[in-house]
Amino acid sequence: MAEIILMEDSEPLRRVLMEELRDAGHNVTTFPDGSETRNAQLFEYADILITDLWMPNVSGIEAIRNLRESYPDLPVIVITGKPPHVLESLKVTSVMQKPLNGADLVSLVNTISQAA
Repeated sequence: MAEIILMEDSEPLRRVLMEELRDAGHNVTTFPDGSETRNAQLFEYADILITDLWMPNVSGIEAIRNLRESYPDLPVIVITGKPPHVLESLKVTSVMQKPLNGADLVSLVNTISQAA
């Protein structure tokens, strides 16, 4: 079981992904954007960050940059419709294109959490 932080601005998608991950036995904390990354202590026990890139207020790119200072090895899964080239410099673990299959995301999370 992994401790997952899920940041996605689309409430319906956030809810579906949260339910699928919880059904697979993971603990999931959700946020509608990356604003919470300003408080890095919230991520102290996180095993995996799953984030959209294009969100209001604090984008996924800014959120990853915020967290990399305190958690350089935290696995990050990006879910996005348009991945930019900047992801290489952010040490992203994996990128999943939208629309995505929740079962594929669960499988990826399980693989990452078992490797840790």
